[in-house]
Amino acid sequence: MTTTRRRPLLLALAGGTAAVAGIGTAARTGLIGGDDGPAGGRLQLSAGDMGVESLTLPLDDQVLVEGSPATGGPAARRGTGKLATTTYSMVGFTWTRGDVEPVLEVSVRRGSAWEPWQRAPAAHEAPDPASNAPGTTTGTDLMWVGPTDGVRVRVVGERPADLSLVLLHPTPLPSDQDTLHDDPDVDPSAPVERRVAPLGRTSAGASAKETAAAATSVPRPTIRNRKDWGANENLRQKPPSYIETIQQVHVHHTVNSNTYSREEVPALMRGMYAYHTQSLGWSDIGYNFLVDRFGRIWTGRAGGAAKNVKGAHTLGFNHQSAGVSVIGNFDQVKPPAEVIAAIARVAAWKLDKFGRDPMGRTTAVSQGSDKFRSGKSVSLPVIDGHRDTNDTSCPGSNLYAALPQIRQRTKKRIDNFHDRDREVAVSITAPFAAAGRVVFGKKVTVRPGTWTPAEATPTYTWLRDGKPIGKARGSDYTIRRGDIGSRISVRVEVAAPGAETATQTVSWPMTGRAGVDLTVRASGRKGRALVTVVASAPGLAAGHPDGEVVVKLAGKSVTMKLRDGRAERLVRGLEPGTHRVRAVFQPTARAAKAVATDTVRVKPVD
Repeated sequence: MTTTRRRPLLLALAGGTAAVAGIGTAARTGLIGGDDGPAGGRLQLSAGDMGVESLTLPLDDQVLVEGSPATGGPAARRGTGKLATTTYSMVGFTWTRGDVEPVLEVSVRRGSAWEPWQRAPAAHEAPDPASNAPGTTTGTDLMWVGPTDGVRVRVVGERPADLSLVLLHPTPLPSDQDTLHDDPDVDPSAPVERRVAPLGRTSAGASAKETAAAATSVPRPTIRNRKDWGANENLRQKPPSYIETIQQVHVHHTVNSNTYSREEVPALMRGMYAYHTQSLGWSDIGYNFLVDRFGRIWTGRAGGAAKNVKGAHTLGFNHQSAGVSVIGNFDQVKPPAEVIAAIARVAAWKLDKFGRDPMGRTTAVSQGSDKFRSGKSVSLPVIDGHRDTNDTSCPGSNLYAALPQIRQRTKKRIDNFHDRDREVAVSITAPFAAAGRVVFGKKVTVRPGTWTPAEATPTYTWLRDGKPIGKARGSDYTIRRGDIGSRISVRVEVAAPGAETATQTVSWPMTGRAGVDLTVRASGRKGRALVTVVASAPGLAAGHPDGEVVVKLAGKSVTMKLRDGRAERLVRGLEPGTHRVRAVFQPTARAAKAVATDTVRVKPVD
């Protein structure tokens, strides 16, 4: 397959008619991008498909200036001025492949300050070896920098003749709100449901062989489709192609943000799709599947998630593999447990159809990469990282270090599925129960249930709003400040060797709350009493709760509203004598019920 040359994205100047050739002069003289530059000199991104605004700026001799103060280095370094732009959030570079692979550095403006220079990583994905030939389009990975309005670029050493800067700004669409729910909380090491076919369905047009494989292999996990992330199918230049077998699963990262929200994920994917198809000239997004930091799985390349679609993720090794890329930069952070679980679910589903051992190795024949020549037989892990086949740091040092754990969890999921007919399972015969108040500083406990077989043992994972709490693993747990306002529960797993694990989630009905220290004092008068209540709550940031206190005195009930933890009220019409005063702080979502008492002597009225 020959890669289509990239289609240039529109370049414009906001409010201006200046020609592209004039940009270089403006950059040298500071008319574009200087902190005090005119608004008419701002580089303008243009609206495009799927809510993705875009701009491509050729970095020719008019824009990249040798010896510019912006380069901050030797004469071998060329740089732009400080270029002002309309809002963008993703940066990439493209050029025609040849002998020169440029060293590119970029800095963005955050507010009024310019951030340190960072290296733009060269991409090592491509649809096939022909796409890696001289004269085809190549580029860097697409970098997420967050919404900003300024950019500067420098090139160290040689520069390709047609080097271009690509700025993209994908924005959320109304349809993205439909994708915010989480996938079911499925542990890949847990027993797999028995099904006739994955999720009770097979792909349209599936062969009898594919249908039979589906009935006897690990079922399909929950996967969001291309419509869920808003793919414009008109951007695909060619129909999908298919491969006969899945020999490996290659793990990648996208070098994007690690702090994106759930609602930003579809827009991030649309930005990658636009860059792969419009800038690099590929027929589709490169990865077969993408996983976000919340553990949700998304279909990448078109052609049917259940089919063996040939991707463009691992140059030289796309012909017998599937590619799973995690949205994030895992040179910077460790992959969350949700990410590891999601990769294992995809890998188990894809590899089990072909009897692959996720803990094993396979001999793959390279079709030509920057690390292995065409025709070379290479021994590789069945689940590997992109760096195993190409000269790249992908999937980041932290995700690469997690591959042994991913392999183990994938194998356990496969083994559990194929052991399902042994009818060996742990059973919880009397449920575990919650004990204790979910109050800051207090200890809550799981009362043990009963189970069979007797040799099984329970383990505990404490959860805050459904997410694991650090290393909280015992049968009891002390409530922390971070638990205030959240739901606390514990997942109990009772396991025995060779048996399916039994699981129960024990939940406390109330949210975590701060304990309240309440005092009440009453001072008697003639026919009346002055009642003062004071409430403190060390677990709250303010040191005291907001809310109401109900005071009962001599048959009267008075509601007092706390202000800065204090309230005072004169209660009239009291009979003479000694009376008991009872004050009750009414519980809120963040503060627990509290009770205090006092006595007061009321004098008779003259």
